[in-house]
Amino acid sequence: MISLPNLALQASPAPRLLFSPFRPPLSARPSHSVRSTTSPIRVIATVARMAIFLLTAAAAGATDSAAAGDRPGRICGFRLLQLEAEKIAAAREGDPGAPPAAAKTLSPDGVGEVSQVLPEIAVGTELNFHSAFNRSLIPATCRLVGEHVFVFVANRQWDTEGGSILQSHVDGLGELFDRQTPADPNRGIFDLSTEAFGEPPDVDGYEQIFVLLFDIPDSRFVGFFDPGVATHDVPELRRDVLHIDELHVRRSSYLARGTLAHEFQHLIHWGQDEDESSWVDEGLAGYAEELVGFPEADPTAVPGFLERPTRTGVGLGAWEDISYNYGSTFLFMSFMAERYGAELMRQVVAEPRNGRDGIDAAFSKLSLEDDFLSAWQRWVVANYAVDDEALAYKALKGRRAMAFTIEMLPLGPTMGAVGDRWGSANILFRTPGNIHIDFAGEEASRFSVWSYAMRGGRGDLEQVTLDGDNRGEVMAAGVDSLTLIVGRTSLQGDGRFELSARELVATAVAALAPHVSGGEQLHLESAFPNPFNGDVRIPFRLEEDSEVEMRVYNSAGQQVLVRNLGPIPGGVREIGWDGRGGDGVSAASGRYLVVLKAGESIRATSLTLVR
Repeated sequence: MISLPNLALQASPAPRLLFSPFRPPLSARPSHSVRSTTSPIRVIATVARMAIFLLTAAAAGATDSAAAGDRPGRICGFRLLQLEAEKIAAAREGDPGAPPAAAKTLSPDGVGEVSQVLPEIAVGTELNFHSAFNRSLIPATCRLVGEHVFVFVANRQWDTEGGSILQSHVDGLGELFDRQTPADPNRGIFDLSTEAFGEPPDVDGYEQIFVLLFDIPDSRFVGFFDPGVATHDVPELRRDVLHIDELHVRRSSYLARGTLAHEFQHLIHWGQDEDESSWVDEGLAGYAEELVGFPEADPTAVPGFLERPTRTGVGLGAWEDISYNYGSTFLFMSFMAERYGAELMRQVVAEPRNGRDGIDAAFSKLSLEDDFLSAWQRWVVANYAVDDEALAYKALKGRRAMAFTIEMLPLGPTMGAVGDRWGSANILFRTPGNIHIDFAGEEASRFSVWSYAMRGGRGDLEQVTLDGDNRGEVMAAGVDSLTLIVGRTSLQGDGRFELSARELVATAVAALAPHVSGGEQLHLESAFPNPFNGDVRIPFRLEEDSEVEMRVYNSAGQQVLVRNLGPIPGGVREIGWDGRGGDGVSAASGRYLVVLKAGESIRATSLTLVR
């Protein structure tokens, strides 16, 4: 999320005209979600002879939804019911006379507090089901008994009872859950999901998972898993059950089937870690859809995030049931599964610690070198650098996160902010040639910053080094375009930063002039190219055969490289430098001093390295 509290105003369509030099602001785009928050874009930039609005979007309350432009999308009922359960638990704590809540504890054989003799369930068996959306119990009849699933249909929704659910609908869901999916013709949702996330809980004693098709009164919900049913006070109503809306089964089959996998992950996750952070649980549920062959079951979620990555990041501590949150968390989990392997996902589910701590623990238990922070950094970059095969991941399908565009230089001091921790902003400079960008973040916040330079269709990524004052610079030569990727890693501060940019002009290290020591044995010529971003050539002339030594220093006077060139015959010669230090690591952008020594003769010249 991007925001600038001091400058942000309420969103309205009017500012759209102020962005004429750039891509139109997202605040003017179509609606995104059922429940919205405002994200007006406000940044003031001073450019020679013109003022430009850029970059910031401030989050306001849901009352500003008309201006927010959030897409409508599926809301996961599990999350809403979890919040309601927390409210009920809080009310119990404040009422000494309230009956105790049902526990999730299982007996040693995996069966909850149910009768030791389980009644047989067959096609035609009628049971009553509890639903948080209905005031009375829902009578439903079993229409399919599978290896891993019972499919029940609310009586009033069955076709011979005046409803519209047919046996073909039921058979299709049973086949999907037990036997085959678009992802694997030989394995159903149950096998794929339990392999990826672990075994489900068993609160009712039956090996099968219950699936109930009924009319969910709230049209925003396609399905849900309700922990309140799994821990119901009445043992006979306590079941491992997934609720699916019958209308979506009939009219939105792809969405309903993806939701079945989505909610099954919630059931599995709840059984192993009932208080998992929302963004982790929802991200894995989105990944479950992809896993079984229904990626992006809600087609609004991923575009909702990619069009405003500045607003949400991963959603830590700021989860909202809005499409872009589902999009961002799904992409992050899909990225991790592809890059680090499916075993990491299973370990995250099993890990009792939550959120970032749980992910760090999962990395550690699998002896992986990365952690949450490094995975997030790779993901933020990958969301933009889709042209780089080493960074790209499949779930993006070639799409990239939106970037704010700069079309001309110079760019005077321009204020922006990444308002959420783990959020990011992309600023695209469509200014071919040589460019120098200065970044200054507020002292209270912490940032990770990268430059992504395009040259001839090839992208070059470099992390920008920030000093103790959160300042850094980017110098790049011969670019077709350059994107600055700014990520925020801290809760502290409000994520504000300042950018300025200009065309890069090579200048010598301050007060440096080639000097002579010990005669005229060595002469230096002008290095080329300068600035350089790959190799630089340094011509020199020796009056006679001589031992030659080269040293390279950065602008702070630190030695970067020393090289003994050995005896060199007299005459016009040339030496190259590939921009690497003595340890083989590429040197950062900046100004460097090259010193050649031949006998008692010393000469020096300055170079500008840009990445």
